[in-house]
Amino acid sequence: MEKIYRFFRRIGFAYKQESLLSDWKTYVLFDLIPPIAQTLLFALAAYYIYGPNEVKKWMIGNALLLSSFQALFGVGTQLLTEKYHGTLSLLIASRTRVQEVFLSSMLSAMLSSTVTVVLGLTLVSLIMGITWSTQLLGWFLLLLMVSVFVSMSFGYVLACFILVSSEVNLILNLISKLLLIFTGANFSLDKLPITLQGFTKCLPLTRSIKIAQGIMEGQLPDYFHQLLVEEGLLGIAFLGIGTILLEIMEQKSRKSGNLELM
Repeated sequence: MEKIYRFFRRIGFAYKQESLLSDWKTYVLFDLIPPIAQTLLFALAAYYIYGPNEVKKWMIGNALLLSSFQALFGVGTQLLTEKYHGTLSLLIASRTRVQEVFLSSMLSAMLSSTVTVVLGLTLVSLIMGITWSTQLLGWFLLLLMVSVFVSMSFGYVLACFILVSSEVNLILNLISKLLLIFTGANFSLDKLPITLQGFTKCLPLTRSIKIAQGIMEGQLPDYFHQLLVEEGLLGIAFLGIGTILLEIMEQKSRKSGNLELM
């Protein structure tokens, strides 16, 4: 029972360390306004490219993607933050497994990211006059939880690669641009070459964005449940890969004393 209490205490500590919700002004300026502004920007671009009838479809994809960046990079830079504050060596040397600390921070990031997505989409819907039916809203909330989970899991893997590289900004910018291009948030994936279409299936949020676009059009894809299950399985796969990589890196760090493995 003590381990369970300790796990939830770590979730609270991670929330207090990373979350800006305690200061609503800072939260609005740094966590809420940027994704809303970017969503409105892409919505304006979609208005002139695809026409007014297609704005909702492309707006929801970008809203889901941009809001998930907080979840993705919040987890992805967790180990980097530990190293920056000088606590990574203490974390490696402690009896607590790194995976346990990391999973607790993931749950904290999932909570704050979900709140940001809900608030952001509510404001964008009010600004653009978008209405939601009860059924579609329920499906979207389920989709939101799955998309945030797969973003967390991908960030888990990303954290391992950030720890072995000194080019952190390069990795983060590269990943963000790949997601903007190859997840179908800005243009149809059918226009990509066949080889690249296969690559998009390995990325997080590709299926979530496709489902979200169907929700905004008022009809879900025929294979909606299959896409949702595939997205969840992809998140579990990323979580397993990240756990294995982090276990290997932790053991090597304990033996060599080289935390960055460079």
